[in-house]
Parts: sequence; structure tokens; C-alpha cells
Amino acid sequence: MYKMSLTLAAAALLLAACGGGGDATLGATEQPQALAATTVTPTAAPSVAPPAAAPAFTDGLLNPEAKLAAAMTCSPNFGPDAGKAVLLIPAATMDVESELSWTYIPALNKLNMPWCAVDLPFKNTGELQNASEYVTYAIRKMFSVTKTKLGVIGFSQGGVLGRWPLKYFPDTRAMVEDYIGVAASHHGLIETNLLCAVPVLGCITSFTQISIGSKWIDALNAGGETFEGIDYTQVYTRTDDVAIPNFDEARGVSSLRTGNGKKENIATQDICLLNLADHFQAISYDPVPFAIAVDALKNDGPASPARVRQQGLGLCLQLVAPGVDLLAFPVNFATKTMLTFVTSVALMPKATKEPPLREYVKF
Repeated sequence: MYKMSLTLAAAALLLAACGGGGDATLGATEQPQALAATTVTPTAAPSVAPPAAAPAFTDGLLNPEAKLAAAMTCSPNFGPDAGKAVLLIPAATMDVESELSWTYIPALNKLNMPWCAVDLPFKNTGELQNASEYVTYAIRKMFSVTKTKLGVIGFSQGGVLGRWPLKYFPDTRAMVEDYIGVAASHHGLIETNLLCAVPVLGCITSFTQISIGSKWIDALNAGGETFEGIDYTQVYTRTDDVAIPNFDEARGVSSLRTGNGKKENIATQDICLLNLADHFQAISYDPVPFAIAVDALKNDGPASPARVRQQGLGLCLQLVAPGVDLLAFPVNFATKTMLTFVTSVALMPKATKEPPLREYVKF
């Protein structure tokens, strides 16, 4: 009922003013100084051990910690005793308020699942290597608080972006138990190739990197898409109108097919045959992707289609995910999700070419 066609995406781009793209150059992050060792002689009184050095949450990152920390929002029940928590990564053109405040946040709250969410520069339309620093920091910070491996849920481009820290900041691999992508485009988006086809006009910076054949996508997928020790669940819909084609696991742009991680690629139609969720419904209020994500979070290994189907016809008849206000969701979907998408495409900074890969990227 609230379908979004590709023609609206193209029309939104035509509204965009031409402009220089890319994020501002970031200065180097200061590294904590090592503490000097204390020498104790046999006859000396026991000395007080120096305080432990602060965890290096910003190792390898260019953004200052204050900026990275300010981008995080966490639930009241997130803390040292939270146990397994969930990191939420918004889609391109979205932020925590527009996409998650009325969908996954109240749904997780209803299940008493602790969570943190991260706002990315320019509503996740800026340069993706820079944006990945916010995700890297959030993973490190959350793990340091809970001492428990996390679940990560990324939506659309956010579902692709979250894999960059696992690839190029490998310390994060030991901090993540479940990686869940919803309508992600792990093999690139043909639409962004079309939208960025006229370089003189410029297009959203991240669109140049998420396009099929981009250097960023090639660098992300080179050498295997998954890592041992992490359970990957990729949720897609065969009626997606943005991440296309997505008709099956073998050829769909959402599916993860290589690497040593445990992986399960699940179409919403594998659970509910008549599910017709499009891209924007899947990443917001549709109950089937949420049910698949929760199954992955609550069980060992990736989500199991057989387990999710045990919820029966009741799941397929639900209009919205648990916690989503049934009366308010049409207005929220129109004014928060869709209006934010259109205005972001029109107003966010543009680039005329794909930004270069950083020096640490080797593939």
C-alpha cells in the first residue's frame, strides 16, 4: 500500500543540485601514551600498580573519539550486565530517528533486548570508509561494556557497510556473534550506477561506492565475504524494487556466498509465500524480516527458516513488527522514512567520482 518505485528515486536525484561531494578531510587521531613501568626493589614497600591504559577504541581511525561517541544512542538497559546487545546501522539517506525510532527500536524494547544505534555522517550518504569508522568504534565500545559478543543488524547500504570493519579492522571479528543484513546489496546496486552515470552532475557520495563494479565493493568482497566464527543471516525480498535482482539466493545481490562464516540467505517469501514487501517496507516495519533477525539473535548459528515458519500463519498475517504503532505507522513511513529519503537524495553532498581507497586497503 505504501510502495516506493524506482521512478521516485530517479526523480529525487533530478531535484539534487550539482555540487562538490565527499567528506571533509579528517585529521589524525591522537593515540594514548603508554604508561611507564614501575620498578620495585626487594626491600621497597609494595608500590601501587598504575591504572590500566584506556582501551584503544580509536586505533586505526581518523575521527576523534568525541565525535564517534556522540553518534551513538543506546537503550536504557544497555550496560555491563546487558548481555548480548544489538548494534543497529541505518540505511543510506536515513538516520536513527527517521528509520529506527518507530520500527526496530520499539520492537527490540518490547522484547527487552539491549541495543545501540549509530548515526552516520550525512545520513549515511557520505564517504563509506569514513562512515565505517563510526561502526568500528561502536562495535569496540559496546563489546568493552558488555564483555559479550554483539549482534549487528544493518539495513540496505548499512547492511553492507557493517562488513567493512570486519574486513579491515579484524579485531572486531572477535566481538561479533551475529551479522544480520536486511535488504542489503552486498554485490552492488545497479540503480546507483544509473544515477551516477552523468559525472558532471554528481551524485550521492556513497552511491559511487555502492555501485556495481566500484573499487569499494571489490575491496569489500575480495578474498571472501564472510569470516569464521561469525553467523551471517541475510534477509531479502524477491519483490525488492531497489536491491535488484533478488529472485534467488544463487544470483541475488543480497546473498553472501563466499568465505568461512556460517551463512543463511533467507527470502521473506521463504517464510510467508505471499509476502510482498518492497525495499523500504522490508527495512522498516515489515514483521517478517524482524522475525528472522530475532531468530538469529536468540539462537546459535544463523536464522533458521524452519524455526521462523513455526510461528505459523499468525506471523504472515501481521501488518507490522511487534512494537510498531499500527495506527501511526502510515504517517511515520511517509513522513520519516520516505520524506527523509527524498530530501537526502536531493540535499546531501555530491561527488563526481568514487573516492579513492585508503592506504590500508590491500586486496
